[in-house]
Amino acid sequence: MLEFLETMHPGWFTLLALVENILLVGVGALLGHVALRLPGAQRLTPDPGPVSGQELALVASTTVLNTAVTVAGWWLWKAGVIVLTTDLGLGTLAELVALVMVMDVLMYAGHATVHLRALFPWVHRLHHVFADARPITLFALHPFEAIGFGAMWLVVLAVHPFSVAALAAYTALNLIFGILGHLGVEPLPQRVRGNVVFRWIATPTMHVGHHAEPRWNLGFYTTVWDRLFHTLEPGYDLRRTAPVPEPYRIGT
Repeated sequence: MLEFLETMHPGWFTLLALVENILLVGVGALLGHVALRLPGAQRLTPDPGPVSGQELALVASTTVLNTAVTVAGWWLWKAGVIVLTTDLGLGTLAELVALVMVMDVLMYAGHATVHLRALFPWVHRLHHVFADARPITLFALHPFEAIGFGAMWLVVLAVHPFSVAALAAYTALNLIFGILGHLGVEPLPQRVRGNVVFRWIATPTMHVGHHAEPRWNLGFYTTVWDRLFHTLEPGYDLRRTAPVPEPYRIGT
């Protein structure tokens, strides 16, 4: 597979990358649709209603920019800046864990940065226009954010050789966490989210709380950095462990 990708014409690879990113949006929307209908799912925000033209335009823009990042990564790989392997086994699992933890801290730092008073109105506020989130809200980003997160991803890949399997698994996990965080519902049953493991792993409730009150819950995959830097919603653990999570009041 890697040999085939290396010999592809740039135009064909760009088309392949575009199809891949369109499929990621489509799969994300489908997963969200399924999660919204899981038995026992509790709605935490008002129903967002019909999707707006602005949100669709931002999703389209992010899809195109993510395609550009994919193509840039392909060129860097062909130039030897990014090294990929076909390794499998425990090393691949270790790489996946490393990717999740490194991206978790970097994305927390980037998220906290765009929430600074000087930057928020110009960049990240656009994402928070959609407070009553739906699955595709994950992709409704300001172009600068899409480029910034993409560049961050490419830098991480350039620092260390990673296996294709670890990258694929991370991409799937990233999509799942992003979609679950933008459902506006808590699909996990109380016996699951009440487990001590989910004290540290982010639940859908965590990111829904961020959309309701943007100063809290800046993390993505874990609660580690929010707990360390005191940006975790004060009542989050009570919400997380409650039999029926209390709905958020947007804008409070």
